[in-house]
Amino acid sequence: MNFFKKYKQQIYFHLILNLIVAFCITLSSYYHIPLSGFKDYLIYFIHFLLLQFSFFGILYFLSINKYIFYVGFSILFISLSFLGFYKYSLDLSVTKSMIEAISETSLLVSVDLISIPFIAYVLFVGLVLYFVIKKYKKIKVNQLKSPLIILAILGIATYFIIESYRHNTFKSRLPYVAFNSVIEFFEEDHIQLLPINNNVKAIVNDINFIFILGESVRADHIQLNGYNRETSPKLSKRKNVISYSDLYTPLTHTVASVKQLLTNQSVNDVVKSNEVYSLFSILNATDYKTSWIGNSTIVKSYAPIIRSNKNVELIDKFRSIMSFNKALDEEMLQPFDSVLKTTKNQFITLHMTGSHWWYENRYSDEFRKFTPVTDSKHIPSLEAEQIINSYDNTLVYLDNFIDTVISSVEKTHTKSIVMYVSDHGEILGEGGKWLHAQESEVSKNPAMIVWYSDELFSAYPKSVSALIKNKEKRVSADFFYHSILDLIQVQNFDYDKEKSIFKEENY
Repeated sequence: MNFFKKYKQQIYFHLILNLIVAFCITLSSYYHIPLSGFKDYLIYFIHFLLLQFSFFGILYFLSINKYIFYVGFSILFISLSFLGFYKYSLDLSVTKSMIEAISETSLLVSVDLISIPFIAYVLFVGLVLYFVIKKYKKIKVNQLKSPLIILAILGIATYFIIESYRHNTFKSRLPYVAFNSVIEFFEEDHIQLLPINNNVKAIVNDINFIFILGESVRADHIQLNGYNRETSPKLSKRKNVISYSDLYTPLTHTVASVKQLLTNQSVNDVVKSNEVYSLFSILNATDYKTSWIGNSTIVKSYAPIIRSNKNVELIDKFRSIMSFNKALDEEMLQPFDSVLKTTKNQFITLHMTGSHWWYENRYSDEFRKFTPVTDSKHIPSLEAEQIINSYDNTLVYLDNFIDTVISSVEKTHTKSIVMYVSDHGEILGEGGKWLHAQESEVSKNPAMIVWYSDELFSAYPKSVSALIKNKEKRVSADFFYHSILDLIQVQNFDYDKEKSIFKEENY
C-alpha cells in the first residue's frame, strides 16, 4: 500500500500516457484489420497489448529527463499522431516511399493533408499534448530510481524477444514502422547495377513486350493447366494463349524472386551477388523504351532495378501490399493504355498486388465466384474452403486483368507478346502451412501465361513455335532474363541463349 501511495502519481501518469499513445497511434495499425469472432479479437487484443507494453519502455526512458521529455516526446507524439490519423482515415502505409514524399512535400497534395478533419485533429493533438505535459510536471519521484524502470526494461526486451521469434510482428506496425521507414530512407541501396557498354544493340527492334509481374499465383490453380475450377474462363477461350505448368523457382518470397527475374542472377546461385545487370538497362541501351507501372511498394532490395526503367509510375504509392484498403490492380490499366500508344518497340512492366494475402482485398465483388469466402485475417479461425475460395476468386480477377491487357494490345496490330509470370506460388494448407516464404513445392511452382499476336507469329514463326513446344517442359525462372535478350537478338553483350524458351532445342 505504501508503495502505491509513493508512486501513485507516476503510475497514473504512465497509465494515462500509454492510453493516449495507444488511442492516437498504436491502435491505428489494428483499425482496418478484418476479424470475425471473439477468438480473433482476443488474439489481436493481446498482440496490441504486447506492442503497447514494449513501447511503454521507450516512453518511460523518454520521461526520465524533463528536457528530453518536453522536446523528444512532443516531436515524437505529434509526428506519430499525424501518421496515425492517416492510418485511421485512409489506411496509408508508413513506408520509405511515404518518407520520401514527406521530404519532398508532395504528400501535401497526394493525401489532401489540409482538410477540416485534419485541422480538428491537429487541435485535438495539441490539447492532448498540453494535458500530458501538465500531468508530467506533477510527478515528484525520481523515475531513474523507481521500480517501474524494471517494467520499462522488460517492455523493451519484449520487442526484441517477439521480433526474434517472428520477424515483423511489431516492426510492421506503428509506432515502430515509422522508425524503420526513416532508417530505410537514409540507408544506401545494397544492390549495384553494372554499366552497359555503348556497343550493345538489338537486331530485332520492333516488338512490344508487355510483362505482367504477378504475386503469389501457383500454377496448379490455373484452369489452363487442368485445374478443376474455372479460374481462367476468358483466357481459356482465347487463341494464342500458352500456359507453362512447370515453371520452377526455389525463391518463395518477393524480395528475392523479383530481383532474380529481372537480372542475370540465377536461382542456382548459392551466393547472391549485389552487382548485377538490370534487364531494363540492357533494353534501354538497345533503344527499347522501358516503362514500369506498379501497384506494389518498391522494395529497397530491388529498387535500383525498377528505377533503371525510363519511366516509372506507381499506383496508390502510399499504401503497401499489407494495407486492407489497397487499390485494385485494374487501376493500372488506364496509365498502361496511355503508355501503350506511344511507340511500337517498348517493354512495359505491370507489377501487380495480385493474390497476396489478404485475398478478399485483391478483387472486386463481381469476381466473387466461389463462396463462402474469408471473413477474418486470422487464418486459424478460418475453414480451408473459405481461404481457397477467396484465393481462387483472385485468379478469376487475374484472368480478367490479363484478358483486358491483351485486348488493348490486340488493337495496336503490332508484333506483341504479353508474358505473365508470378514471382512465386502460394501454399494453401499443404503440410498444415499457408501463404508463402516457407518450404513447400507448391510455392516453388509459380504460374506463367503467355499470349502472342498474329503479327509476331508471322514475323518470327520459329521463335513462337519453340515457345509453344516448350510449354510442357520444366523451366527454371532463369529463363526470363535470357529469353527476352534472345528474342530481340541482343549483340555485343553476354547472356545464356541455352536458357531461352524461344529455342526448342534448349528444353
